[in-house]
This record gives sequence, C-alpha cells and structure tokens, in this order.
Amino acid sequence: MTLMDALDSIHVINFFELSQYSFKNTCVTIGNFDGVHLGHQAVIQKIITAAHPQNKPVIVVTFFPNPLEYFNSHLSMEYLSTPKEKQAFLLDLGVDHVVTFKFDQNFADLSAGVFLKSIKENLGLSLLVVGRDFALGKNRAGTLPVIREIGRDLSFEVRMINPINFATKEISSTGIRKCLDEGDVTCAAKLLGRPYAVAGPVTHGADRGARIGLPTVNITHWPQKKLPAIGVYATRVFLDQHEYQGITNIGVRPTFEIQSVPNVETHILDFDRNIYGENLELHFIQKIRDEKKFNGATEFLTQIERDKAAARKIFEDGTS
Repeated sequence: MTLMDALDSIHVINFFELSQYSFKNTCVTIGNFDGVHLGHQAVIQKIITAAHPQNKPVIVVTFFPNPLEYFNSHLSMEYLSTPKEKQAFLLDLGVDHVVTFKFDQNFADLSAGVFLKSIKENLGLSLLVVGRDFALGKNRAGTLPVIREIGRDLSFEVRMINPINFATKEISSTGIRKCLDEGDVTCAAKLLGRPYAVAGPVTHGADRGARIGLPTVNITHWPQKKLPAIGVYATRVFLDQHEYQGITNIGVRPTFEIQSVPNVETHILDFDRNIYGENLELHFIQKIRDEKKFNGATEFLTQIERDKAAARKIFEDGTS
C-alpha cells in the first residue's frame, strides 16, 4: 500500500459512538504510533506472533490529534505520518483493524475503567499489550498496576512489552524528528525502516523554473506533515506506480523570493510531462546541500546542474 492511499480522509471515531465490532477474543494495543518506526514495527510483530496462533485478531487503538497537541494548543504539532498513512502502515504489518479515536476533552476526561470496559465490550478485548511506561485515562491515572487490576475485574489479560533499541539507543518518534531537523534523512530512514516520505497533489507555483529552463513541480502536502530541514535532497519520485529520480528543494526560494513557509519543489530528472493535479510521492534519500541565495538565474542553474550530478551519483551508488 503506497502513501498515495494515505492521502484520503480517515474516519476518526467519537469514543461515545463506538459500536460493537464483529471481532471477538481480540488482542489490543494502544498508542500514538506516529511514523510507525522500527520500534513500533517490532512491537506490532511481537503482538501478532503472540496473538495469531491463538486466533486472536490484532486491533490497534490510536488517537487524533496527538494528546500532546491537544493539551498544548500553543504548539504547532508536526506528524511523521498522517492518520491515513499510519493506518496503512499498520495494516501492512498484518494488523487486522485500526481504530482511531478523536482526542477531545470528553475523551481526556475518561477514566481508565470506563475506557477499557468499552474496549472489552465493543472490540472483544481478551489480551491487552502495552509498553513499559504506558498509562491511560484522566491524569494518566491508569498505570500498569491499575490496568492489571481492571483486567482481573473485566477478565482480560495484560502483558507489558519493553521498548526496542537500535544501536543501543531506544527508537523514538522524537529521535526521528531530530534527524529530520538536522536534514539527516539517512538517519531517519534507518530508524523508520524505510525512506521518509512526503506525498500530495502537484499544484501550480510561479512557473519560474520552466521559464528559466528548469521545470519543477510543487507538492501540496498535509500542513501538519513534518518536513526535513531546509535544503536540497536527492529524492525518489513515485507517480502512477512508476519510479523516477529527482532533486527536491525544501525551502523559501531566497534567490527569487522569500516565503514565510517552506515549500516542497521537485525537479524530476529526464522528465517532461505535465502532471499538474496528479498525486506525487517523494522518498527522501540523502541531503545534497543547504539552500542558498544565488546572484541571479545563471548562477542558480549552474548549481542545479551540480545538484543533478550529485543526485545521479547517489542513485548510482545505490543509496536507499
């Protein structure tokens, strides 16, 4: 399943409208799972390995918006995956169903007992698998000992799973964001288990690139999608199930204008089709350089030729 499938809206469920699913005797895990990185993937695989031999369907319960964003409305939360991307990644791992709850004040005020009783009744909970530091419910009062007690009362098993480490460090969404903030998309890919990607429809820009002999496409992405640091990157470009090579600028175009918000602009190598309105998917492979201001179009185009050569070498060397 590609990220293109992840662009459509996803049904976010109001907790109090949750109705009974046909699933019975299920294994449920709960979390944000932003980015569905290698740590998340390892946890999910452990859960599937434990659950499926017992014919227990695996259900992931997650939330939108992230509780951190909800409780800190002054923050501009950036996500490693859209809700639909997250669902697609989880289903591709073998999860049977993903339930995304709307995180609002009513949800935040739920006690652990009320929440888990509904999960038991409506999602067929028989095994709950959570992380070492997991807590839920109002004021995070539903700690692991509390959840175990609720499990005994409601007749479901609770198992704790430790975080997964990579090169002695715990893999985290925060760590991946740090890699992206530094423009180190190679590091981000190692922690994600795949290249970091941004997808969206191609929209009209100023068309300045075409006028100076460098046709580019602008991608309109989900506004809350985390972007790599400003700079020029070698990217793999996916369009209509075909793969191309490209260079992508995340930046404010200082040579020609200065924008307040970075845009995503890609030149696809050896490509001359008009693709306005079509969906494009970019995989960030390696940073080539920082964005800089040039003394006019000629100097700019000279540098772009160097960037194209650098990108071709990256692809020839097999960097992925």
